[in-house]
This record gives sequence, structure tokens and C-alpha cells, in this order.
Amino acid sequence: MLLVATLLLVVTASGCDVAHYEQPIGEGGGFGWVQWMVTQLGELLLRLSEFAGGHYIVGLFLLTMIIRIVGWPIYSKSTAMSANMQIAQPELEQLKQKYQDKKDEASQKKMQQEMLQIYRKYNINPLGCFLPLLQMPIFIAMYQVVRRLPLAADQYDHINWQFFFMDFTAESPSMETFNLSQHWINILLALIVGATMYFYQRYAMKKPDYIKGRNYPKSAQQIQSEKTMKFMTYFMVIMLTSISFTNLGIAFYWIVGNMFQFLQTYINRKKMHQKITNEKAI
Repeated sequence: MLLVATLLLVVTASGCDVAHYEQPIGEGGGFGWVQWMVTQLGELLLRLSEFAGGHYIVGLFLLTMIIRIVGWPIYSKSTAMSANMQIAQPELEQLKQKYQDKKDEASQKKMQQEMLQIYRKYNINPLGCFLPLLQMPIFIAMYQVVRRLPLAADQYDHINWQFFFMDFTAESPSMETFNLSQHWINILLALIVGATMYFYQRYAMKKPDYIKGRNYPKSAQQIQSEKTMKFMTYFMVIMLTSISFTNLGIAFYWIVGNMFQFLQTYINRKKMHQKITNEKAI
């Protein structure tokens, strides 16, 4: 359900016609509320770049950090709910085993009531899995900003769009225009995007310290779900790596975001571990 909802939101927010992605901000199509957000983020990125002495890369770094910090409460809430769900999993599995041969309406209703009691015990909200969707519109808008703002670079000649070997106004490479001597930096940044995302996903899927030792028998459905999630994770790594190759700004944005997300997960796990340790001590 979460995957379907995410895909629907992406399609709705970006629109079927993505030709405006190749036009400066303020021109082209797209849904109005998304374009308003794109315009506001674009203005903020320009102001931050000016504040940083006219360096676009510093402005982009600052804006990425602001977006990630603002979204931290949502991320922390999602992480806490996921942790609580993992802690509650043994009891949920025992409940399923208890009612696996009882398919009558009364038994199923009783099972749902007992499941809700477990959810309340561990402070789990079944609708909480949709919290990450709240961040999707701003991430989609930011994707457009990074692609489209440099298209109007000639209007902002006081902004430095270059940094070492990176030129954020450079045309996106294609099969016809690709040149290794010119686009090696695209390959390098894309590989860094893939590496940071891969190692983050490996870390995120690793069982945290606070639930180690909580082993329980997994159903065939759970095993299949885990395999599907792993496949989707690695598919996303490959897809985002490919997309980041086409634009240096997007690659830089995702590298900073991936590293910050790694830090978020590390800090949240430490806090969750400390919280559970304190609860056990009481």
C-alpha cells in the first residue's frame, strides 16, 4: 500500500508531462501548487547562494541541510514506529499462530481486538507508515529546482555555478553527447550517489542493537516481503544512480542527503537504544 501510494503521489505531483523539467523555473507546465513550491525553493536557493558569497554549491548544500533538518521530526517519528513494530513482532507472530486455524468471524474479530491492544502497548499507529509521504512533495519540488534553476544561469551572472571540475549549468549528457573526458565527473558523482545509498540501505536494514536477540519464526509471507523489499531497495539504488548521472546538481543533492540520512539513522538508533535501556531499568 505504501509503495502504491508513493507512486501515485509521484505521478500526481510531477504530472504526466515532464517537459517543463527542461525549462527555467516559471515556465512550462506542472501542477500549480507544486510549481509554487518550486518557485519558493528556487528563490531560497538563490538567496542562500548569495549569502554564501555567490557560490551555488554552498547554497545548495545549505538548502539540502535545511530541508533535511525540517523533515527530521517526521523521520524520527517513522523510525520510532518502525522500531516499536520490530519490538512487537514476536507478540504479533504469537497472536497469528494462536488464531491461524480459527477463521470464523468471532475469532477473527477477537484477534483484531488483541492486535489493537498490542499496538496500543507499543504505541504503534498503523497509519504511521504513510508519514514519509508528507516529505514527498518537497523532495519532488527540490528535484525540479536543482534541474531547472541553472537553466536560467545567464540571468544570475553574480552566482558562481562552477566548483572545481563541476559545472552545474552544463548540459545533461546523453547517448549522443556523452564524452568520457568531459563527463567523467558525472560518472564519479553518480557512483558516489550509488555507494552512499547502498551502504546506507545496508546499515538501515541491519537489525539495531536494541532488538538483537529478539528472534521469532517468520512466516512465508514475511520472508517473501523481505525479499521484495530488498529487491526494491537495490532497484532504487540503480535507478537513482542512473538519474544522478544526468545532472551534477541532483547528484550533489543526493550525496549530501544520503550522508545526512545516515547520520539521522545513527542518532535515532542511539536515542532509541537509550530509551529502551532506561525503560528496562525502571
